[in-house]
Amino acid sequence: MKRRLLILAVVGGIAFGNSLSGPFHYDDLHSVQYNPHIRSLGWIPTYFVDPSTFSGQARGFMYRPLLLTTFALDYSLWGQNATAFRVTNLLIHTAAAAAFGALFFVLLGTGVGASLAALLFLLHPIHTEAVNYISARSDALVALFFFLAAVGALRYRSRWLEGAYAAALLVKSVAITLLPMLVMLRGWAPESESGSGLESESRRKAGNRERRESNPRDYLGIAVLSVVYLGILWGTRFLRHSSEVFPRSLAAEIWTQVKALVYYLWMFISPTRLTVEHPFSIGSPTDVPVLMAIAVVMSVVVLSLRHRLTVPGLAAIWFGVCMLPYSVLPLNIFVAERRVYLASAGLVLLAVWAWQRLHSCRGRQVSWIGVGLISSLLILTVQRNSVWASEISLWSDAAQKHQLSARARVNLALAHRRAQDPKAARTHLEVGLRLDPEFAEGWVIAGDLARDAGDNQAARDAYERASRIQPSLEGVYHNLGNLSYAEGRVDDAILNYMQTLKINPRFAEARNNLGQALEAQGREVEALDQYQHAVRDSMFWIHTDDPVGGAWYNLARLADRMQKSRLAVTAYEETVAHLSRHDAYDTYVDFARLRLGQLRTERGG
Repeated sequence: MKRRLLILAVVGGIAFGNSLSGPFHYDDLHSVQYNPHIRSLGWIPTYFVDPSTFSGQARGFMYRPLLLTTFALDYSLWGQNATAFRVTNLLIHTAAAAAFGALFFVLLGTGVGASLAALLFLLHPIHTEAVNYISARSDALVALFFFLAAVGALRYRSRWLEGAYAAALLVKSVAITLLPMLVMLRGWAPESESGSGLESESRRKAGNRERRESNPRDYLGIAVLSVVYLGILWGTRFLRHSSEVFPRSLAAEIWTQVKALVYYLWMFISPTRLTVEHPFSIGSPTDVPVLMAIAVVMSVVVLSLRHRLTVPGLAAIWFGVCMLPYSVLPLNIFVAERRVYLASAGLVLLAVWAWQRLHSCRGRQVSWIGVGLISSLLILTVQRNSVWASEISLWSDAAQKHQLSARARVNLALAHRRAQDPKAARTHLEVGLRLDPEFAEGWVIAGDLARDAGDNQAARDAYERASRIQPSLEGVYHNLGNLSYAEGRVDDAILNYMQTLKINPRFAEARNNLGQALEAQGREVEALDQYQHAVRDSMFWIHTDDPVGGAWYNLARLADRMQKSRLAVTAYEETVAHLSRHDAYDTYVDFARLRLGQLRTERGG
């Protein structure tokens, strides 16, 4: 077992080594890199009762406490090191592949098949997103516990089953599908009880028939855990919040995802057009592809239920059941490769089972098919990982494969702006906004580019257009406030900062800027309150501690002027503690130290 794990680890390192040094990608910024809740292990108990800790943004609201715990542990060891987070993802993916190999062995009792299944699962290119996209750790981690729970169920180890299932639920809600999977597994005799290898298939079927009437009370603990989990989701407002932000109706989601099921199958069979932005559109009951997909899905459902105690039947059921939540819960993105991670275990099971049957007939000739398959997947995975190595390569690939995607173009523009290439950023942004003139975040980037170029009026026009399209985008009002303040329009700046804080009261930068605007109007008491509020919320500063020190400096200076010496001393001390780490703030640090010494002398005298 240790040798197989070592082989998987080495092969995984070879396959994914070329992307481990890549950056954080899109949602990683708010859920990992700039999520203040993972910066202290003391937050861990809060993860289990407060879904808002999932993100640094107010709109980030997910109940995944065990996932956040792994992020917090990573942060405590490595800080904001994306490579370290990605190595953890790879280790979890490797462990999940090993656990799937163990499950395959329990089901079919063949070590060669189990090893091949683990390698295929490890190396399939459709799983690269679960390693390279840090936020997709949830998919690999929930699959790891899901596989372990299935092994526990087949081995009749109730504590193992319940413990793994509870852990899976605390990672991602798709784990709830284990309950119907266990119902489908009832009667499936593990290999140790019905023989070994393909030669015992008839005996396994007989054993399966004998066990169909296994006691449903075996899964009572799982049912109780499921009810408790749903109660937690309701009590933490996660279910209600999710239903309020669904991007489309339930009916539209079902028609779309029925078509997507066939699309996922094709991606698994031919993983040569993988991308973070698939050319996929919303479905309707009158679309021919949807009708054809319904016919295919219904046929598979009927056949798999009829033959559920065979490998093909179990494989089809596994895939369908694990994809069920995505078929009824409307999500922003129609298709995402990470969603098929757990479900793809059924497809791998079927593929390796078919290879074994062919191998039993043709012998060594078929062995080369397995070698060729693994080699091909390794090459495709390495190629796909190279795309994840940078934001520009990732979104360039997406824009090339989906040329009508405004999202891909806008994100590519953002990547070029971060790389300080405004010309390329403007080129791609123009294409993106031409494809979708109502893309609010695209207009925010347009405003940022105009502001960078010194064209404040164009920046204001772009920000105002973004605010009309999406009034809940708090950053737009913050940017408008900054523009107004720079132009001396203090009243307008205050209104925009207040609107920002109305949408997101934790926007600490806006608190500090509002304090400066109020101070400019002579409203010192109100300004002092905003500065104090800003430093209390300092954990929500987005990027670094530099602005936190700036807020402490503003608070110290104003408290000093208002003759609140005790508060001023504390604030100057915090200013020095924060800003002395950065040479760019030497002037402020020198003044803070000078004034701090004077205040201490005065208080001492």
